[in-house]
Amino acid sequence: MGTAAAISAQGLSYKVGRTVLLQPLNLSFLAGEFVGVLGPSGCGKSTLLRCLAGLQAPSSGQVSFNGRPFPDLSTEERRRLGFVPQDDVVHGSLKVERALNYTGRLLGLKGTELTNRVDQVIGLLELGERRTLRTDRLSGGQRKRVSIAVELMGDPPVLFLDEPTAGLDPALEDSFMLSCRGLCQGGRTLVMSTHVMQSVESLDLVVVLQKGHLIYLGPPGQAAAYFGVPTLMQIYKSLAQQDPLQGMQRFAASPLHAAYVAGRAS
Repeated sequence: MGTAAAISAQGLSYKVGRTVLLQPLNLSFLAGEFVGVLGPSGCGKSTLLRCLAGLQAPSSGQVSFNGRPFPDLSTEERRRLGFVPQDDVVHGSLKVERALNYTGRLLGLKGTELTNRVDQVIGLLELGERRTLRTDRLSGGQRKRVSIAVELMGDPPVLFLDEPTAGLDPALEDSFMLSCRGLCQGGRTLVMSTHVMQSVESLDLVVVLQKGHLIYLGPPGQAAAYFGVPTLMQIYKSLAQQDPLQGMQRFAASPLHAAYVAGRAS
């Protein structure tokens, strides 16, 4: 696990008109960490990911990549942040290998470098047996892997995945999460929004949002006890009985906040 903050936010908030989607929050994720962003629908998960990835300007606060604020980054540096949306990004008529070759050429890769990169990405995402198939003939989980593979062609040091497990059956979720865990080897930071609870032990950190408030940031193994529930699967039931502002204030006064928010900020 690295010690450098690969991606961080200070006072990050976002609102549309008078509607506040993200309350001011601070967080830092380290190089090589696998982070899950959890919370009920509409809590701000996708908005947070888009702000951290530089796809959406925050209403206040700033996001930094490797300690440098986004306004100071070059266009090339910003492009190095990968983002996979909920919808598939690859045209269905393209074969897997061709889609990756096309993406690589757009990135300026040629010859042996391009071939090696395509092979490496296909291997990382276990798509070897699917490389000559059209993407519209793949399963939902395989298509998601191809979307991730397209982003990995640029070898992003930070990769954001927005609800990548949506629509996957439970048997595939565990395998998918383990594949994502493997993508963090070598120092890549991976941040994903998800509703998946049975595979959270694959994560290094869990972020829990409630109506835009940061109410938990820490190891998944400590989350159930923090919320006073037997298992993490029951967290949402606990949230339904909790006031978001009180949840944010409770977390701000906790040892977890001191360790994973204040401690990293310093």
